[in-house]
Amino acid sequence: MGGASTSSFTVSASCGIFSGTVTTANNGGFAGCRTLPFAPALRLTSFRGLCLRVRGDGNRYKLIVRDDYEWNGVAWAFSFDTRDAEWVSVDAPFTEFVPTRFARKIKGVNLKRDSVTTLQLTLSKFEYDGALNPAFRTGAFRLEIEEVRAFAREMDPDTSNRHPT
Repeated sequence: MGGASTSSFTVSASCGIFSGTVTTANNGGFAGCRTLPFAPALRLTSFRGLCLRVRGDGNRYKLIVRDDYEWNGVAWAFSFDTRDAEWVSVDAPFTEFVPTRFARKIKGVNLKRDSVTTLQLTLSKFEYDGALNPAFRTGAFRLEIEEVRAFAREMDPDTSNRHPT
């Protein structure tokens, strides 16, 4: 690794803010933030996915969940696009999360919804298996998060900003 990107997660009066500067210097090209491990793990078996309410900067981000406590274990990734300075709702159905390790798809695993241990946000120049993120750009980034919640309902396709993998 050895990249030179910087990022932070701060909390304002109305939202969380994932921001920083991403660069491809030193073989970099990504920035991320992750929750501390949930103990006990979240039991989300009765839910269909996660919904985010975000205001972005036009970048494509990844929402990542993990279902074990291994630091570099399977990262279940869901890519979503943002609109510059616009609030959008993003529905992320668990069936569309992609199992990855270092942005490479892995096979033969199933998301353990009864054991969600962390949530993570990432901005990366890579999508999956070496493909590039078409919305990626170096420089300053900012993603405001007003809400993260689990949902049990059917998705409304008119409000989803998911990006097919």
